[in-house]
Amino acid sequence: MMKIAPSRLLLLLAMTTSACSGSGHRVSPEALESLPEENSLARTDATTTQPIDHLLDHLHIESIVRPRGQAFTRQVALMVGDLSDNELERLVLAVLVEFDPDSMREDVARFMLKEAPQGYVARIAKWLRDGASATIDRQASSYRPPVPLEDWLATYTDKPPTEDRIRLVANWSEARQEGVFFLLLEQALDEAAHQVSKALRSQRTLFEPLRGEALSARLRQSSTTATLTALHAHEPIPDELIANSTLEYESEVGQWYVETYQIAVAEAVRAAGSRVAHTLSR
Repeated sequence: MMKIAPSRLLLLLAMTTSACSGSGHRVSPEALESLPEENSLARTDATTTQPIDHLLDHLHIESIVRPRGQAFTRQVALMVGDLSDNELERLVLAVLVEFDPDSMREDVARFMLKEAPQGYVARIAKWLRDGASATIDRQASSYRPPVPLEDWLATYTDKPPTEDRIRLVANWSEARQEGVFFLLLEQALDEAAHQVSKALRSQRTLFEPLRGEALSARLRQSSTTATLTALHAHEPIPDELIANSTLEYESEVGQWYVETYQIAVAEAVRAAGSRVAHTLSR
């Protein structure tokens, strides 16, 4: 199997879709605050994905899929604006089922297992267990920054990291393609929200993905945010560890890992949105 080209992620950001958008009167904040948490309505899936579980945990898949359903419901409700109580209830129930975090995790794992060249999962698992990236994960998980990110940014220019440190962490973040992922996920969610909006209000206009300079500017902003976030969360991590981790991510298997994971998450979001739209269109 051929390795996914790095440009694939950027191409996905600009892909044309048939989803839709719109505006209108907003749902009251009280109605949005009353939306229930994901619960026992979640669908189940017995597929075994154990070989890739550690790879997903390393990229913190739970922080991606766990809050997604409720946030997506709010996004759609605000986008449509004038949902009736019945429509809001139908939307909530459909999202509870189709954005179930366990099911989305399964979707991501199945996608990656299907795409994985022979031996890739085992090779990645080894350096995630014994390599520099594993050591960073362990150290970062026990580190609690003395101030929140917002406060740190407010005083960032008073005593900034050295230029070498900034460049080192920026290269590490780029190897992990974090800036691209933030934007890819944002666009996938927006596309899915427009599709669901169309199912509720057929007159909504088509979703327009970011293109050209708007896409480039948003990507620069996203990459800068990713670098600053990494600088804050990994302040005590030694330069040597970050440099060695960068080499792991820049390897052929490392790039396959981050690219395929990100595509899998975007596809899982789009698929969940399509299922919600289909349910609401019945």
